[in-house]
Amino acid sequence: MTFYLTKMKQLAFTFALLSATLQAQEKVKDSVAEKHYDLQEVTILGQPTQKSLSIPTQKLRIADLQHYNKTNVVEALNLLSGVSIAQSGGRNETNIRLRGMDSRRTPVYYDGVPIYVPYDGNFDLGRFLTYDISSISVEKGLVSVKYGANAMGGAVNIVSRSPEKELDINGTSGVGFADGAGVNSYFTGLNVGTRKDKYYAMVSGSFNKCENFVLSKDFEPTRTQPEYIRRHAETFDKKIRAKIGYTPNETDEYTLGMVTQQAHKDISPNVNGGIFRDYPIYNKNSLYLKSKTLIAPKTFANFTGYYDTYYNQMNAYDNDKYQTINNGFSSIYDDYSLGGILTFSTEYFKYNALSLSINEKYNHHKEHDREIAANPSIGQRFKAGTPVQNMKDNVLYIGLEDVITFNKYFSAVVGAAYNQQQNIIAEKYGARTRGGTPELYAFDKGSDYAFDYKAGIVISAVDNHNITISIAKRSRFASQKERYSERLGAAIPNPDLKSEYARVYDLTYTGRILNNKLQYEVSGFINEVKDAIYAKPVEIRAGVLRSQNINIANATYRGVEAALSYSPNQYLTVGGHYSFIEMKDQSDDNDEKFTDIPAFKLVGFATFSIPQLKTALHLNTETSAKRDLGTDRRGNPIGYAPEYTVLNAKLSVILYKGLEANFGVNNLFDRNYYLTIGYPQEGRNFITGLSYNF
Repeated sequence: MTFYLTKMKQLAFTFALLSATLQAQEKVKDSVAEKHYDLQEVTILGQPTQKSLSIPTQKLRIADLQHYNKTNVVEALNLLSGVSIAQSGGRNETNIRLRGMDSRRTPVYYDGVPIYVPYDGNFDLGRFLTYDISSISVEKGLVSVKYGANAMGGAVNIVSRSPEKELDINGTSGVGFADGAGVNSYFTGLNVGTRKDKYYAMVSGSFNKCENFVLSKDFEPTRTQPEYIRRHAETFDKKIRAKIGYTPNETDEYTLGMVTQQAHKDISPNVNGGIFRDYPIYNKNSLYLKSKTLIAPKTFANFTGYYDTYYNQMNAYDNDKYQTINNGFSSIYDDYSLGGILTFSTEYFKYNALSLSINEKYNHHKEHDREIAANPSIGQRFKAGTPVQNMKDNVLYIGLEDVITFNKYFSAVVGAAYNQQQNIIAEKYGARTRGGTPELYAFDKGSDYAFDYKAGIVISAVDNHNITISIAKRSRFASQKERYSERLGAAIPNPDLKSEYARVYDLTYTGRILNNKLQYEVSGFINEVKDAIYAKPVEIRAGVLRSQNINIANATYRGVEAALSYSPNQYLTVGGHYSFIEMKDQSDDNDEKFTDIPAFKLVGFATFSIPQLKTALHLNTETSAKRDLGTDRRGNPIGYAPEYTVLNAKLSVILYKGLEANFGVNNLFDRNYYLTIGYPQEGRNFITGLSYNF
């Protein structure tokens, strides 16, 4: 009892510190069937349930993405409290950290389909465009059983647009430019759909091309980056989505969907020198079938079946001229996942809403180095390709959840889950011993399992005010890469790497006053991480170090999030949010650090509207604390990414009915900042375009 009282005291203390800096996450009061059982389309059919549970859920809508020029999912999620951006400069990948948990610990779904790839347990969310998105929601404390395994830090669900009328057309198109580079980017997104009688359909297409970007004038040129136009920075993303739906009655719905995201991306070199790579192919495709069927009074069966593929080619070069001579190579990843989510939910009982979710996901990763032909003109020698290496595993999740509605003032949720990961095969090509002959060999098979649970209460004693208290245990299995990769000779595999887990304590208060004009929220959390996976330097022989993933035991993530939004009239909306996190390693005789997370982040926003002129000005600013970037494989400190503040603005004017012109500027004060040392971010740049909605 003393243990739990201590937790609550810690949480109460953090609330007192930040009660004046609040921004509202949206208080979503969804039906139980929608909130806890349904991972279907944005359109939910049927009558609202009388048993409801108010769960704090952050949600970004179409307008948020448009107002602040957020063209990809990472940029969009950075608007939310508790979210920070992380960048892998050497791979030109951006991802998120949710309350300190990276993307492997926070699965991302698209229309209920997991989009993280089998090998990494990850995906470059900077490649996922937003032009066809209806909303993005984030759950942190009471995470629903619908998300299945590995939701240790929470879960993110991206919902695609659905048509709302018989002829539904909307889109946007424009260009970006910067001083010294002229027009250097182009973007277009178009959604065309129809909804009539019992059927609906929508097709979406979008692309985003960036030829280069310009660094801040405060950037000091280096030998590798001698000018302000960023070297080797071209990217091209295109996305096609289609879905058709059938609603035979008020309770049932059936949807077939497809999304393909194709890209190529250059990788700008470290400005201080380093590796030279690019990705000429970076493709992600999903095909899914979804159904919602009434099988008995107040009882539904929901099913999601999916086939998800990922294919990329990475080229590594020998020099800054991007030539392949001696050591360059071309690596191929060819992955797919096949899975299904079956959920039974019922509100047949007076006070209980029950759900049983069965989630199974088969993962298959294939990789090899592509054969490189000789090129005598540059002195390149012939290099044979490696054989295909296969890695296969299967993840099973069974979760049970009960939402209990005692009365309109008091509700509760309890749940439990069983997780299992079974390794089917894991192959590696290489020499088993130093100086040995390379060969294709297999690691021993194995399995891992975990039990999770959760419990929470929601108190709604006063209208528009809610207190949510929850405790949960959530697990995360090690990815294939974490277990088996040698990281180009820099790491030692650890096939016996076990799952990690966290005990999550969350206390959240949400409120709305002044006729809902003022909305606010404050949350305190403590995540006690056990058996955390961390790359530790290992000396394999005198003076030679490699990293190896190990379970390093105990760590504590704790913090506070506060948010506020105020709309006094039709002319003004202002708000902001503050996030603070402290991470400590609690293991005996261990000095490891958890890195790449800023201690605090402050985001502000404001919209000034003049309805008479059909004009609006949108401002948003972000301040991020410095972040420790950890050590290299030899254990030497890399350094800190310094604190930074950036300001973005966008002016929009309605020209005629659904036609809108807009002009935006990002990084208005041309700050020189970066997330990873050696990889500076874009300086001041401009965007102009047209949006249409007919």
